[in-house]
Amino acid sequence: MTAVEFIRASGLTATEEAFGRWVGSFRTEMAAGLAGERSSLRMIPTYLSAEALPREGGPVIVLDAGGTNLRVALMEFVPGQGPRETYFRTVPMLGTQGTLTVEAFYDGLAALVAPIADRSDRIGFCFSFPCEILPDLDGRILHFDKEVEITGAQGSVLGEGLRAALARRGLPSRHRLAVINDTVAAQLGAMAQGVGGEGAYMGFILGTGTNICASFPNAAITKLPALAGRAGSTVVNLESGGFDKLERTPVDLRLDAATADPGGQVLEKLISGAYQGPMVLAYLRSGAEEGVFSPRSAEALARLDRLTAREVSAFLTAPDPDGPLSFLEGRDREEALALLDAFFRRAARLTAATLAAVLDYTGQAADPGRPVNIAAEGTTFYRCPLLHRYLRADMEELTAGKLGLYSRFVQGTNPNLTGAALAALAR
Repeated sequence: MTAVEFIRASGLTATEEAFGRWVGSFRTEMAAGLAGERSSLRMIPTYLSAEALPREGGPVIVLDAGGTNLRVALMEFVPGQGPRETYFRTVPMLGTQGTLTVEAFYDGLAALVAPIADRSDRIGFCFSFPCEILPDLDGRILHFDKEVEITGAQGSVLGEGLRAALARRGLPSRHRLAVINDTVAAQLGAMAQGVGGEGAYMGFILGTGTNICASFPNAAITKLPALAGRAGSTVVNLESGGFDKLERTPVDLRLDAATADPGGQVLEKLISGAYQGPMVLAYLRSGAEEGVFSPRSAEALARLDRLTAREVSAFLTAPDPDGPLSFLEGRDREEALALLDAFFRRAARLTAATLAAVLDYTGQAADPGRPVNIAAEGTTFYRCPLLHRYLRADMEELTAGKLGLYSRFVQGTNPNLTGAALAALAR
């Protein structure tokens, strides 16, 4: 069996018809989530209006918790100068070096904040995990993902937990918290820095995990009548990695069953960096079982116990004599490249479909002279060559060319810190 035959037989394809189907399904899930109905998209309002954020003030303590790193900073916005850091530290994300209790998680946060706890009474917390934002801008943890392991966290309120941990250390603990996630921070940070043009902004993350946020008319957020009755718009965090109204192959399903949350974060597992290496390895092994590769390469794939997104990108860029896939030579390498090409074509088309659905639903992308600025962040987006190339092509040829929805990718500087600090100043 050739790689092309395996791709067709396994269902690792992404046609233009599938793109249209995914756009429609994503729109339906957005509408259900905004109405408070059953949906794989949580559609979490942030209670922030992008048009009403301050542009100066501080200092503000900022925490940035992501799938890989945890950062703390002290920031202020100086008139005419923009955001400025006066303290900064980064450590591995809590829960990535072994399982922690939620109490240990808060103690770890308090230890990071300790050196600057008395420098401000405001904390902006960029929390890049599913979290319900409360009307006072604090956040209630829904769960951890991206393979971060913290037990007992569901339902915990971030501000309450952090203030209690600070108090246990005898530190100032009356801080007001404003919680946003990295996707919202990307949108707000890029807006504050003015990157892009005059069009609307939305946030997009494709790194360890994936997510989208955008400003939705308040009238559409019917699950919150008090908000729906107000004029204007609110930034909504979609938690788009949970989208599950799409087809999966047997390989996809086997890998999902082996993760920490089987059945959860379905879209994220198909496109993001945290799962890219294991997913590619699973497809290569499945291809080997069907005779795509020589017996020698099939045996080597069976022995290979892990593969990372970075190693996959390196393999795509050029032959690497020291890489974990260096045994794939000649025809075997060509077959592997064909399989990876199909894998990333599907990942890119899935991603483009979700972005297109948001552009369509929010109704701000019809003017080619004022494209929506998609504030994009994440190593997978910027450093995965095939996915990046195919995504840009689909946004141009399908989203703009076929649907008449116009956008451009932009990038801010330290958007997580900037966006979280802005949210704290709005508190």
